[in-house]
Order: sequence, then C-alpha cells, then structure tokens
Amino acid sequence: MKVIKNFNLVNELSLPEQVKLALHSEFIIPFDGCLDATADFWNEYDTFLILLEEGDVDSSLLDEDIQYFIQRVIDNPEFVVLLNDDTCPYLLALSVITDAGGGCYLLAPLASKATAVTVLSKLI
Repeated sequence: MKVIKNFNLVNELSLPEQVKLALHSEFIIPFDGCLDATADFWNEYDTFLILLEEGDVDSSLLDEDIQYFIQRVIDNPEFVVLLNDDTCPYLLALSVITDAGGGCYLLAPLASKATAVTVLSKLI
C-alpha cells in the first residue's frame, strides 16, 4: 500500500502505462486539464491517493487512519470507475472528505482481494 499526498508524485507509481494515463486524465478533468491547478488543489485541500497493491489484503492494512479513509471511500463514493489495462484493470474511487472538496482517491487492481475492491467493484 502507498499513500500519495503530492499530485506530482503520481507519475512515479509503478503502474501499467495505460492505467497511469487514465488515472492522470481522471485527476485533471475537474481542472480543465490544467496540471498546475490540479497540483495546487491537492496541496491546498489535502487531497490524496491510497494505492492498494496486488498483495494487499485487509489484514495488512493496519494503519487506523488509512483504514478510516478506505472505509469513507466504501461508504460514500463520489464515483467509481474502471481504468482499463490489457493485463490488469484497476478500480478508481473517490470520496470527498472536506467541505472545500478535498478528497481521498482509492486505486487498486480489480483482482485485489481487499474488501474495499470487492464492495466498490459492484458499483462499476
């Protein structure tokens, strides 16, 4: 599991290229494609990404703060989308967690056994 709090670090994640491009596109859509506006918003309004990796299971997610935000995404998803890749599709979900619109994104391979993926995949 990884937690990314800086938008500019998203490109450094070890993800399939198709997923990385689709993820990037989803992040910048609300900002009319402006990278600087997206990065500024993430910084100012505490927006972040939780990446569940393929080997992550519920018992490995021990950080209580992370568990809290994953549960928020499960309970109150703003949207859930599938990011296609030829080898492994990924699920992306967002929960808005601040009044100003800051949010918690959750990204995970669709094949993940984590409860969050099982529950959220039913909303695709």
